[in-house]
Amino acid sequence: MTNISSLLSEPEKSSPDDSIHQAPACDDEHEHLSQLTRLRNCHEQNIVDGDEKEQENDDVDDADAKELHVAPMLDYSKREFRKLFSILSTRLVVWTDMVVDETIAHTERLEDILERDRDLPNKQICQIGGNSEELCGKATQVVELIYGYDEVNLNIDCPSDRVSQEREFGAILMKNIDKAYTVLESMQNNISSDRKTHVSIKCRVGVDDWDDLDFISNFIERLSPVCKRFYLHARKCVLNGLFSARQNRSVPPINYPRVYALCRKFPNVEFWINGGIKNLVQAKKICYGSLNPAHCHDYHFELPCSQCQLPHGSCMVPPYEVVPSNLRGCMLGRVAIDNPSIFWDADRYFYGMKCNPNKNRREVLEKYASYLENLYPRRCCDIDEEITYGIPVPKINQLRSYCPICRDTYETDEKTNNEEDKTANNVNINNNMIEIQQNNKIKITSRIVGRSLKPVRGLFHGVPKGKIFLHACDEAARDTSIRNCGPGYILRRVMQQIPSQIMDLPFILSEDTDVE
Repeated sequence: MTNISSLLSEPEKSSPDDSIHQAPACDDEHEHLSQLTRLRNCHEQNIVDGDEKEQENDDVDDADAKELHVAPMLDYSKREFRKLFSILSTRLVVWTDMVVDETIAHTERLEDILERDRDLPNKQICQIGGNSEELCGKATQVVELIYGYDEVNLNIDCPSDRVSQEREFGAILMKNIDKAYTVLESMQNNISSDRKTHVSIKCRVGVDDWDDLDFISNFIERLSPVCKRFYLHARKCVLNGLFSARQNRSVPPINYPRVYALCRKFPNVEFWINGGIKNLVQAKKICYGSLNPAHCHDYHFELPCSQCQLPHGSCMVPPYEVVPSNLRGCMLGRVAIDNPSIFWDADRYFYGMKCNPNKNRREVLEKYASYLENLYPRRCCDIDEEITYGIPVPKINQLRSYCPICRDTYETDEKTNNEEDKTANNVNINNNMIEIQQNNKIKITSRIVGRSLKPVRGLFHGVPKGKIFLHACDEAARDTSIRNCGPGYILRRVMQQIPSQIMDLPFILSEDTDVE
């Protein structure tokens, strides 16, 4: 169990070095044009119809490469969710969902919330929420030193009443810049000096009536001495209960040109863009630019945008010809829930690698089922009373490798079976197995099954007869007779019900999809 109280009792660390300073504004028009010319000359050989040419090898320079992030989403971005996207792509950046500073300070089973798979090749970011300098600072210590995340992000984005109004953190901090500053300063001061862990912000480009370039420019200028990394949800949010959280994700118009303007105004600050991106084709155009004259900013200068013709007057134009070098990447959110399969092509199409890790959904599900079997061992062959509710899982003594229910899936060969049967005279396995089946006590909670199957529910989105998988997941999750065989077995049982022509259907290349 993590000893959080010992961390909370440690003295404050000294401030980081003077490398964090205020970003100068780039207001001179001639300087800006000269900068654009240099960037254009640098990029023009790599941009063809909005797509950067693929790398000839896998040696991608991480310092310069654009990044593709899977956004933090409440009740979704758990450990299992991050693992699925690591299976789909070795380069995607994955996030936790928001963890409140008080939760990190006072929860005993913190492993169940913050523990991560440390062997993932992907960069992992932990997002925290709060308005306490002390608790956010100490939470940063815990996230970095105990759990080893690559970056700690402060949520100044969440507009829900429960967060922004009742508890006064999240998006409401956009209206309280002094408080946001002191919280970020404490987070920076609690980063260990010998590590390269970053502190960042995720916020909107406006809030309520404070919705113009001057407001968000002042916000970034004030915070830039203590933070140089901004993930911008490119629409404002509406507080005071006028919009629900869902409406705040869709009704306020998206304003990409404002993000590009901020990139130009703060060349020493790094930005990532979020909001409305639905596929890799769109993501790549935003990150690497477009040569389509219709995307010239001269035609996209105010909202509602008459050129884009999107709902609510949104403007989602990609950069024309030259992408600001400090636009470091983009972030996709809801599509990761609804249609995670699009990310199968991220390594090749977005990052320019030679190939992707998987060719079809069967390969993805086989790897994910094996992961679940290791994370949540089966409870069908033990007589221990402890319940598997979360991480860490109980340490139990398996009496056999399988039970009569999962035997067909996990039975290896007759020799192994005979060897296990020979040990029965010591522990009376056969009698114990009969006792286990008769008692039939459920030892794995529905919570574990639900969070294990949740990430893959959209994997067959758009596939003919793909709903068979969704219905099979729902039925298997409700079947308590197979619960103790574990979520890995449950997923394999679902896979057996899906026709091979669906399971083995090759993924479609991003450039072959009918999207713009």
